[in-house]
Amino acid sequence: MKHDLPASFSEASSQCSLLGISLSEESYLKIGQFLDLLESRAGKTNLVGPLEIDRLWTRHVLESVAFIPFLNGIDVLDVGTGAGFPGMVLSLCGYSVTMIESRRKRCAFLETAARNCEVSCRILNSRIEDAGSFPPGSQFTSRAVKGPSEMAGMIIPSVRGGFTLITRIPVKTETCSNTVISEELPVPPLDRKGFILQYRHPSIYPEIT
Repeated sequence: MKHDLPASFSEASSQCSLLGISLSEESYLKIGQFLDLLESRAGKTNLVGPLEIDRLWTRHVLESVAFIPFLNGIDVLDVGTGAGFPGMVLSLCGYSVTMIESRRKRCAFLETAARNCEVSCRILNSRIEDAGSFPPGSQFTSRAVKGPSEMAGMIIPSVRGGFTLITRIPVKTETCSNTVISEELPVPPLDRKGFILQYRHPSIYPEIT
């Protein structure tokens, strides 16, 4: 296999600890199983580009687990899951994740991955605008879909009250105007700079800038 999952649980655990994450050996093994499946299917369904295979761990998995310190509770709604980042990785780490993905072939892959890795999750073949109504206090993640302001604007009509959005941003200056927490991602173990941003949307419609 070409992907870059660390050869030992000890090494993977040490890298995750730099992100403030305690990775279990069970999650490490399931992530390895998921990456094997992703690599085997990537070319057939255009899941990830050819250059991404040899940095699935250092970029895609570690950026996904970096969301964990910002999560409040185990229920997560991941918007635009794509090939499984961060939604499937969070599921493999024990979170109860609903993955919202508009592309049918990617949903089919996510369903296969969930079965093969024996993980319980929910997969919606939908855009967030059409996915239904979510309760106040819902917790959304989104890694590579839209900027935080645009993503918050897309989520607002779907939630009956306040919500939390956690996303990755390339530079710290791209923020929403309300309650925001951001933290720089360490390089290494990641292979590129960036920030995790947590935006708390109040029940009253805010100004998004």
